[in-house]
Amino acid sequence: MEPRYTPQGYASTSAILTTLAIGILASFILPVFYIILGRLIPNIWFIAIIALLLGLGLGFFIDLGVKIGKLRNKKIVTIIAIFCGLFAFYIQWVLFDAIAYSRKGFTFNLNGNDLKFLAQDFVFLFTHPHILAQEIINLNEIGTFRIQGTGTVSGVLLWIIWAGEFLVIIDGAVYGVLNGRVIYPYSEINDDWMKRRKISHRIPLVENKETILEALNQRNFTVLQDQPSLINATDYSEVLIFESIGDPVKYISVVNVSNPTGKAKDKKLTSILKFYPLQNANV
Repeated sequence: MEPRYTPQGYASTSAILTTLAIGILASFILPVFYIILGRLIPNIWFIAIIALLLGLGLGFFIDLGVKIGKLRNKKIVTIIAIFCGLFAFYIQWVLFDAIAYSRKGFTFNLNGNDLKFLAQDFVFLFTHPHILAQEIINLNEIGTFRIQGTGTVSGVLLWIIWAGEFLVIIDGAVYGVLNGRVIYPYSEINDDWMKRRKISHRIPLVENKETILEALNQRNFTVLQDQPSLINATDYSEVLIFESIGDPVKYISVVNVSNPTGKAKDKKLTSILKFYPLQNANV
């Protein structure tokens, strides 16, 4: 098994609370935009896209909490992402239902009294989940939108669509955090996240992963030396270095790059090594 960085599992109470607080705040705010966009463009495919964006947005803000709180426990981060995903899904339903049964319906033409009543309905539904559940059942019977070329969607099909919406939001949040800060190298010596070196090294294209692994295991770090002659190459490998001043351990990631046209849109990346540890290496 190739060596790689493994989070140390640090999870203090303050780190958890910081991450959770930011995640909960995002769970209140992001569903507002989700509902507004969904009502402005009631298209099932568009709603699927913004559901994914809602999940990824949650993941982004939870990841911000991970960075600030220095939380380094993947299991706890995953649990927080699932909880915030559930909470955001609940909040969007509370808001959707409050608007659906409001006196004016969905409109931006609201005065102070309208906003007051809407806020009261929101608080009431938020604190009475059993009533919200019954109203969701009622909405399912009459349907909430149409698919072009068919009638109003209701019943079993609508339950399936809502379940899919739920899974997309949860999966988006979990994907976001598990590909975020928590997997990046952390210097326990300096008690801070390692920083990626701004200048990357270009080396010849790695065609065989085992070859470079064997060289690194034998501490042959010359394979990582920058080769300026590759500056105009269309196929090469890039070495990303993560380090912290005074920490004897660095971590590298190696990515194969193919860019036959030189344009950013045609650039293809393939991960070869991710966060491979180098002890006392001069690179």
